[in-house]
Amino acid sequence: MKCQAVGLLLLAAVASAVSYCPARCVCDDEKLHVTCGEGELDVLPIALNPSIGRLVIKFNRIKSIDSSIQFYTELTMLDLSYNHLLSIPERIFMYQKKLLQLHLNNNKLGSITNRTFGGLDELRVLNLRGNFIDAVGVEMFKALPKLEELNLGQNRIATLHASAFEGLGNLRVLYLDDNSISTIPTMSLTPLKGLAELFLGTNALFKVLPGAFEGLTQLRRLDIHGSMLVNVTSDTFRGLENIRSLDISDNHLLKVPTVQLSILKRLEELTIGQNDFEIIPEGAFFGLSNLKSIDISGALNLRQVQSGAFSANPNLESITIASNKELQELDEGAFAGLPHIRKVSLRDNKIGTFHEELLPWKHLTEFDLTENPLVCDCEVLWLRNLLQRQSPESRDEPQIVCGGPDRLHGELLRDLTADLLGCQHLQSKERAIFGAIIVASAASLTTLVLIVYRLRHRILDTLRRTGWSGSNKRATLQEEKDVEVQKSLGEVEYHQPHCNIYTYNYHQAYRNYQHPFGGQYTLPYPHYQTHQVGSGPQSHQTLQHHHQLQQQQQQQQQQPSASIVSVTGAVYGRQKAPPPPPPPPLPQTPKGPLSTSSSTTSSSTSSSGLSAVSCGTTVSGVSAQTQSSAIYSPQYAHHIYEVPKNVSDT
Repeated sequence: MKCQAVGLLLLAAVASAVSYCPARCVCDDEKLHVTCGEGELDVLPIALNPSIGRLVIKFNRIKSIDSSIQFYTELTMLDLSYNHLLSIPERIFMYQKKLLQLHLNNNKLGSITNRTFGGLDELRVLNLRGNFIDAVGVEMFKALPKLEELNLGQNRIATLHASAFEGLGNLRVLYLDDNSISTIPTMSLTPLKGLAELFLGTNALFKVLPGAFEGLTQLRRLDIHGSMLVNVTSDTFRGLENIRSLDISDNHLLKVPTVQLSILKRLEELTIGQNDFEIIPEGAFFGLSNLKSIDISGALNLRQVQSGAFSANPNLESITIASNKELQELDEGAFAGLPHIRKVSLRDNKIGTFHEELLPWKHLTEFDLTENPLVCDCEVLWLRNLLQRQSPESRDEPQIVCGGPDRLHGELLRDLTADLLGCQHLQSKERAIFGAIIVASAASLTTLVLIVYRLRHRILDTLRRTGWSGSNKRATLQEEKDVEVQKSLGEVEYHQPHCNIYTYNYHQAYRNYQHPFGGQYTLPYPHYQTHQVGSGPQSHQTLQHHHQLQQQQQQQQQQPSASIVSVTGAVYGRQKAPPPPPPPPLPQTPKGPLSTSSSTTSSSTSSSGLSAVSCGTTVSGVSAQTQSSAIYSPQYAHHIYEVPKNVSDT
């Protein structure tokens, strides 16, 4: 009976322990989490569920870790930060075999030994930040073979033993920032072959010895901000060719270390603000072609960003140039060559105006120009329009406020009209300039057309000679003979508009005669014979005689019932017409050049005659006096007399 009673008492005690939860604590028995906020606890509670896996007791007054911790063997995370812990007993965590995270930051721990963390074989994260630790001794963390993150920042560490981190082959992240370290602990860092992130900022380093990081081949992030560095050399970053992120802000660099940084070919993030340089020069970050983000904030002496400052960084996506109290000059082209830019922050500078052409707005998603003494005039009308197109949700964010002129001081740029910005006169001027450009363009185009029209014949001749007008042999021969005729007649006479050199009709006697160059041609019989041509009465009578014969033939052809043929004045009624005389032989080419005359002759339109017709010019093969020559010349027949084969009589 007594044994049963004891068993019941034990079961009751266990049940009550499971249901117990201290004041100001939240106990979740399903997730097995206990979180105690700010309170008055000065010791670890002993009556919690022993199966809990996560215990957080922050902002209390716990001064020591006693043996009660041994009741919670299932813990995976223990957070006792922001308490009053003065020391940690050795091997106090021997029963926490499953513990993965231990947070003891922001306490008053003065020292630790290599036996403090004995038994934590599975620990991955150890946070000792914000304590009073002043030294890291021999193999201090050798009992933590699986440790991946160690935070020793914000302590008083001045010395690191050469074997301080021995046994931490799996360590990936190490915080040593905000201590009293004066030199890079090269020997101490050597065992950390897998280290990826190293934080050494806010230490009084003054300089970095050559090859200080040479053994950290896996390092991807290095933070040495606030280390009072005055200068860096070409050997400062030796061994860091694979680094992705670098923070060298809050130092005393007098200029951008372009050459020293150029060896970091894989660098993607750079923070270089709060230094003493005055100018971001052209190509300041040469060699950093993979750079995606850059932060130049808090440089109190910076006053100018020159054109092409980021031209060597085409993959930049984010630029932050903020809180530079003297920066007021952004040269044209300062942000040129950045096709992938997404975010630009120019907050809290001394920028008085900003031109639209400075940034490629096509892909920009975030732009901040607040807290600048912006002069609200017509130069920023484009920016006002941009602000007005923003979504209503974005209007709750900080807005651009005018710094000048005095009448607009303190006003939101988004609410101003174009007239208030003084854009009315400028718009009229722009319209005038646009109209002048249009008039000048039209005048230039008209002049060009007139020049082409004036030189059209020469242009066509040039195109013919270069083969643009055809490639067959016949066209080529015709072009050559056209040139010869042009030379003989002269430029003006050859190109008389609306004028043919000859009019022609078919003659019965020469209807089927083949032209030497193809096609057919005929010549009127009276004009074909070689005869005396003069200027006297005889010549005039001859012409009248020919005209009378032609008129008689036309009248006889108009009588359908008569079968009369007129031959040299004789008439044969209803008798069989004698055969036509054989065609006379073709005349020979007249010797000597063709001459021109200003006399004009009338043309005959009968089917048996061809007369020479001209627009102010008559081609003749005779001289001014009595001349005996043939008017027809086969040399120019293709140009003057050629008739297509299938053309009917006219």
